[in-house]
Amino acid sequence: MSVVGVEEERFWRDIVSMVAFFSPAVNPLQRQFSISSKELMRKLGEEMGRKASESFKAHDLRAVFTHLSEIWRKLVLGKLEVVSEDPLTVRISDCTICGQIPELGRLFECSFHEGFLAGLLSHRLGRNVKVWQEAGMSGESGTWTRVFKTDASL
Repeated sequence: MSVVGVEEERFWRDIVSMVAFFSPAVNPLQRQFSISSKELMRKLGEEMGRKASESFKAHDLRAVFTHLSEIWRKLVLGKLEVVSEDPLTVRISDCTICGQIPELGRLFECSFHEGFLAGLLSHRLGRNVKVWQEAGMSGESGTWTRVFKTDASL
């Protein structure tokens, strides 16, 4: 592979540089067509969740979520745990994504995690799975805990 190919591959793997590069095109299009950042983050999450689902060898959803919890811990993304199997309810605590957001003083929805869980479950179950964040969120910047409910079961 040529050096240009290596650099190109590195560019496409680094979302920060990619967002910075495409922002001049994406932001005006978002405004023109009324596409929210929340919607874009959800779509990104859905695609990443689908790709994650493809990478899991286990067919059993319990095993998938056990492995996903280990990945969350290993990558220091917070703590991901199943708190109910029917309906499937997932809690993410000490979220490093939310923890990087300065004090907002209000609840905001994590559309990325909603999308990630929806993409993973939809791919696994072969149907459109709905995922939503419960209204109750606790903590403060750096220690957020979120609960996501689904219309699926383990």
